Amino acid sequence: MPTVDLGETSLREFNQALHQLREGTNETDWLVLKPKGHHAVAVGVDAPIRVAIKGSVGYYCGGMNKLATIVVDGSAGPGVAENMMSGVVVIESNAGSLTGAALRGGDLVVKGQVGARSGIDQKGGTIIVLGSAGSMTGFMMQRGRQILCGDVGHGLGDSMYDGTIYVGGKVRSLGIDCVPGEWTEADTEFVERKFRIYGLGDPPELQKFVCGKKLYNYDKLEPAERKLVL
Repeated sequence: MPTVDLGETSLREFNQALHQLREGTNETDWLVLKPKGHHAVAVGVDAPIRVAIKGSVGYYCGGMNKLATIVVDGSAGPGVAENMMSGVVVIESNAGSLTGAALRGGDLVVKGQVGARSGIDQKGGTIIVLGSAGSMTGFMMQRGRQILCGDVGHGLGDSMYDGTIYVGGKVRSLGIDCVPGEWTEADTEFVERKFRIYGLGDPPELQKFVCGKKLYNYDKLEPAERKLVL
């Protein structure tokens, strides 16, 4: 197992080593020590490897991930797994704001709480948060799913265009065009399957929220009509 001590090896060298890996590599399991809150750890990985990070990281850990499984044994700063294409990112503690921003695919699992605007502009994939989530979570969400097990701040799903948000706790307020959705057997299967995959136990009782589809033609409205919608 390749082991990298970021107290001795520069972050640039480490990320470059990961970028050189491709499918079929024998170096499939990496251990990262002393991350010390470095920003952009393990970004842009394009190989089916596993990266275990022992400690907390800063901004944009796992950003633009493709194929890799990245596990942070600590907390993460803003923008973790930003623009992830596929693969898995797991945060064992808390994550900051903009968690999973512009997520396109794969699974992002945060076992603590997340900050404001998590899942902003989400275009696919799944975000699972076992704790609470901040305000404006799911802002301008376009596709994908979020499973938020705790309480959620103001403006949930504000201006969302599509996608599904499941919430286990209290929602302080819904954002523009975010409305309750009808629960189906497919929702039950999906949530239970994701919890089973990541060994998260039984999911809590969840509410479902979707797009009300009142803003689909928002740009075509006259100013006076926009006021009625908003």
